[in-house]
Amino acid sequence: MTQTNLLAVPPVVVAGPARDLTPMPWPYRVASVELSIVVPFHSADERLQDALRRIGDALNSQGISFEVIALSARPGIGASPELARMPHTRVITSDAVEDKGAALHLGFAMARGAWICFVDVDEDADMDAYELIEYFHRAREKNF
Repeated sequence: MTQTNLLAVPPVVVAGPARDLTPMPWPYRVASVELSIVVPFHSADERLQDALRRIGDALNSQGISFEVIALSARPGIGASPELARMPHTRVITSDAVEDKGAALHLGFAMARGAWICFVDVDEDADMDAYELIEYFHRAREKNF
């Protein structure tokens, strides 16, 4: 049995670590990625790239291991080459993903991090990357 806790805080949702409540043998499996950030997008423009750079810089400055999973939330919309070259970023484009909800489901399924959050860059271009980190630290400290 696993348990996942959600902390809903605009503009992000941080999902707590999926914990198996049965005793685990030593050594415990430790995720190599601490935080997975799922980012659905409608257009791979400069605004998206700038937001992902700010998030990456902020997480690196805090020493948090992370991955960004950027998913096209609109069929037929590809990613720019610059987006695909960003560090710690996996760009997923699939004709099977028809909307933001499907992109989020696929991104959550692909996440490798102990904690998972999503950021809606299309809706909030001025999001504060350090706010995301603050919510992550709060959730981690309370061990949601």
